[in-house]
Amino acid sequence: MDAKRNADSYSYPNGMLNSGWIVGVLRLPGEGKCFIQQTASENHMLPVEFDPRQAPLPRDLKEWDLVMAYCHFIGARENDVRIVRAKSIRFESPNLMHMDKRFAEDVMRKWSVKVHAAAKDSGVPAAIEAVAKVVGDVPAKEERMNSVDWRVLKLNKNATNTVQLAGFVQAKSLERNRVNAEGKPMNDRLVVLLRQTEDPDKSIPIRWYGRNLEPLANTLTRGLPIKVQGEYRLDVKALGAPDPESGIAPVSKLPYIEAKDFPGPVTPDSGLIKIAPFWVAEMLEMGTRKAPRREAPAQVATPAGIDSAAILADALNDINPKG
Repeated sequence: MDAKRNADSYSYPNGMLNSGWIVGVLRLPGEGKCFIQQTASENHMLPVEFDPRQAPLPRDLKEWDLVMAYCHFIGARENDVRIVRAKSIRFESPNLMHMDKRFAEDVMRKWSVKVHAAAKDSGVPAAIEAVAKVVGDVPAKEERMNSVDWRVLKLNKNATNTVQLAGFVQAKSLERNRVNAEGKPMNDRLVVLLRQTEDPDKSIPIRWYGRNLEPLANTLTRGLPIKVQGEYRLDVKALGAPDPESGIAPVSKLPYIEAKDFPGPVTPDSGLIKIAPFWVAEMLEMGTRKAPRREAPAQVATPAGIDSAAILADALNDINPKG
């Protein structure tokens, strides 16, 4: 209860902001792992890990009930592919009587996402029907986009799936001139590994989608401290043709964080990064023999000569948002 009253007590597991919450239907609860389903598609059920002793599921909670998970997010490698793991530090049963209108509407908007024809459709479980009764008329679906667009930033944010992170840029990869299976142009994709621990393999993969992300990519230099807000999502890709009997296609599922805002710079007095880890200096000095070993820098700061706030602002002004 003390932690619940003081968000700072659990929002900085490594001295850096790492906090999020996910609301949806509880699926496949097991020993130390469950799924939270936010859309009718079972392909997109979000995996959540937990410690059964320290953060168990409420005893009165059963599969198909509405659940809220407060999570930390950890980067990992799976078959040499970067993924994100969500670990819940507390579960709650959302009380429909205390849901505000925005929260309840966002639950319904998530569930109204169209299910792919070759994916299993869960229909409308009782917990979602209960939310619909609170909302009244189901709100019209908003046109959310897989892109960063300053005109729809508020539209792209959802009260049922929010991740807030701060850390240091470990590496980045920009994919331009992408096309889909039909050969149609797609948004650029920028993937940034956000580092919060000594182990670089635990860096958190974060994706930005948008038009002309090159100015932003050029700004996010190695070792730069940034803050990010996004969603915990799954990248689902079909692996083959649908099964002739079930009509369901096999898929691969890669958990990641999709940024729903532009990154912001972290200043020493922001409080978003509360420690000065030794490995930041090593990142900045990598490749030189004078790289300090396990010596913390005097303060959390950007690389010498870089005005991160000004550069980020200039980069964002150069980005051409999607129409």
